[in-house]
Amino acid sequence: MLSRLARAIPALVLLSAVRPAAAQIDYRNLDDDRPVTTEDAYPVERHAFELLVPWKFEAEAGGERLHAVVPELAYGILPNTHVGVKTPFALVDDGGNGETGFSGLRLFALHNLNTETPGLPALSLRADLGLPVGALGGEGARVGLKAIATRSWGATRAHLNASWSVGDEDGAPAAAEPLDRWRASLAVDHTFLRRSLLLIGDLGLSEARRDAPTEATAALGVRWQWRPTFVLDAGLERRLRGGVGPDIGVTVGLSHAFALRPLVPSGRAPAPTVAPRPAGGALPRRDEQFYYPGGFNWQFLRRYPDAARLFNAFDYGHAVLYETLLTTRGEETTRRLAREYEYLTTDLLRRPPRFAVAEEAVEPDYAKLVWRAKLMFDWAHVLHRQIYDLYADPGLAPAERDTLIERATDYYLARTEYAFTPVPKSMALMDEQYFSQSFRRAHPAFNGLIWAYHWLQVGLYEPLLEAQTSAAPGTAARAGVAATLERFWAMVDGAPAALPRVMPMTSAVAPRFSAAHPRAAIVFDNLHMMHDIISDVLHSEAVPAERKAGEIARALDEFRDPTRNVTSLEMWRDMGEHMGGVDAMGGAPPGAPHRH
Repeated sequence: MLSRLARAIPALVLLSAVRPAAAQIDYRNLDDDRPVTTEDAYPVERHAFELLVPWKFEAEAGGERLHAVVPELAYGILPNTHVGVKTPFALVDDGGNGETGFSGLRLFALHNLNTETPGLPALSLRADLGLPVGALGGEGARVGLKAIATRSWGATRAHLNASWSVGDEDGAPAAAEPLDRWRASLAVDHTFLRRSLLLIGDLGLSEARRDAPTEATAALGVRWQWRPTFVLDAGLERRLRGGVGPDIGVTVGLSHAFALRPLVPSGRAPAPTVAPRPAGGALPRRDEQFYYPGGFNWQFLRRYPDAARLFNAFDYGHAVLYETLLTTRGEETTRRLAREYEYLTTDLLRRPPRFAVAEEAVEPDYAKLVWRAKLMFDWAHVLHRQIYDLYADPGLAPAERDTLIERATDYYLARTEYAFTPVPKSMALMDEQYFSQSFRRAHPAFNGLIWAYHWLQVGLYEPLLEAQTSAAPGTAARAGVAATLERFWAMVDGAPAALPRVMPMTSAVAPRFSAAHPRAAIVFDNLHMMHDIISDVLHSEAVPAERKAGEIARALDEFRDPTRNVTSLEMWRDMGEHMGGVDAMGGAPPGAPHRH
């Protein structure tokens, strides 16, 4: 019987690796009973699937042993809502007589009410329906309701779960993962950003059925990002007192997040309009959405890891800057930024994280204050990286690649409430407001480093685009990317004199890319202008602390609006010349025509 169960595991793992899938990094997600009992308040992203394939072992001192495979599939069916199903298959061994079979069928749904705010944790509600399916599925159906809260303090988070269920109290429960009559648990986790690792500790109290003794348990767990699309997890649980259940439990699992293109809206994005703003009086919603799926995703990381991993360090650099500017003032700001600049230029950029950092762990106060700003930046950064992936995929012909870049841009723009407009905005928004240029004047080196990030982010398009015309495009692309990275490092090593003196414009630094895909290029310039505006708002003493969130919200609305403070495409293309030319922006990257 054990051999039957062992043969089932590889088949389920193979199912999780189906090719037409793209995925995201999700090692910080805590799932129900994986790797500890407590789960966090955040749902699967809209349009995403998450497949979990865990193996579970439970043992009672001097009693029976349980082995179970508990495949689970969840789908982000609506914003902030996922639904799912899990089908445990178990083997119960009581010391000689074993029994195998399905251990019930669990249907569930989770809805997130809000993301964190300065005064409120993230809150969610989950509903479960357990059905007595299979030889080990028990003798009665049960319905459960769970309340979930998540609160964070930088890299450390706490999660509180409280659940209740009703149903048959007299029949035998399911052998694997039955719905308890009630359960309460508290978990604390800590993120190790550079290692993409999460450690979790958990304490729980539960009552299996009416009049059963209260059981207390403690558990430890770990989640680790193994591949961009796969997370490994492991947990160990120990019964402390009471109850009639197992004395020890072990779980080891694999999870995979992906999306299927037929389930994702397609077609050209509508013409730019004034996008609706999320309701001002409502609590901020999590509102995360899975990016455009396709086999091209993660190609850039696979083929150009030195460049791709730098972007993870860039994300940290932006996040720590905003958190520092929001939470410090005066000389403390100067000292903190000096330490972070040293750390970035001598350590993190030299040995960047393998995968994207959890920015909420770096900028907790900033994210709670202006979550919409973080969402807008993240959504634009996804488009950045998907275009790198499309250029890096050797299986795409140039025409097919161009079509997919426009489709990915359509998908980006379709989220009008979080997309930067593809209409060029006036530089006056960045340079001529009452708070403008505050940060760059006070901290020119750190500001120049941020501009060097922006130079590389758009400059890499040119060598990748130029390589398509080569007889050996792969070789040419590798050489072009290497030369562009060398130019970036020359800026960093030659700081502050070698850093850009004005904000790099995509139209100037990447003219071929801007001509081929103007909508994406304009989005990136608007994004980079917004980066500067937020730095100035957070730094400027002219913006009182109580008005900073409102000023950022006003700027976000401005950069989603295609009707105000806009310039013509011709003016946008020439803007770089008016700002001092490409040399002032860091120079033309390899493969780009040089314009002074």
